Amino acid sequence: MANDGLMEYLRMPSFIKTFSEATSLNELRIPPEFVALHGANLPFDCRLITLLGRRSFPVRVLNIASGCHFHAGWSDFRITNEIVHHDVLTFTMVDAGVFLVKRYNPRTGCPPLGDLQATGYGDSDHSDAPDVDTSNDYVPTQSEGGDSSDGDDYASDAGVLDEDGCPTFTVTFDSSNINGTLEIPMAFWRRHIRMISLQDPVYFNVNGDCWFIILDHNETKIWVKRGWRRFKERNNVVVGVRCHFKLIDRNEVQFYVWFDRP
Repeated sequence: MANDGLMEYLRMPSFIKTFSEATSLNELRIPPEFVALHGANLPFDCRLITLLGRRSFPVRVLNIASGCHFHAGWSDFRITNEIVHHDVLTFTMVDAGVFLVKRYNPRTGCPPLGDLQATGYGDSDHSDAPDVDTSNDYVPTQSEGGDSSDGDDYASDAGVLDEDGCPTFTVTFDSSNINGTLEIPMAFWRRHIRMISLQDPVYFNVNGDCWFIILDHNETKIWVKRGWRRFKERNNVVVGVRCHFKLIDRNEVQFYVWFDRP
């Protein structure tokens, strides 16, 4: 069942647009190829969700001779999120008429810094505000981290790389580690992700819901510094739950997360 959910997420329909002030100030044309394939799932009233899931924006779909457009509500979405000329936007339909929208700087291929430090983000359930369980002073002990090895003999979950090329690590939570924070195996990070990316936030995706995570590290360990307590509570991570973290984007550092529950 977990693998079925993962593949469903990875196959969610999506499209990409480069924003143009000349054509998209008041409406945004949805690619006709997307409409041809998925138009039956486009209701009159849709919703756009920002990268971090902080806020939902209602938009109405207008179908006219020139094509299908996000119309009423698009301008408010554009202005509120400060979308500017040549911004690259991706739209992933996570539910019927519900799109998760990500923005990228066309020169760097990365989300603008302002998207990661937006005012008011600390009020969200997905906030990077300090957690009691993951404070600035927290350093994992040698015994923490579940069954995710941080040694040189780390091996990805059996069969995962052969299946889709996405490496995965797994942690089982028990009484010894449930009250701490999540460790990411150092060997996993060294093998699959640039070390400089430790300075940037990472994202955990659970069936289209994005969680903003801040890491910390020393010479031998990598752990979640901010955001783990909220993620754990909202996703009911308790003793006996086995969490799988699949790396689906090595540049922006995104993990798809699913759970095996007792």
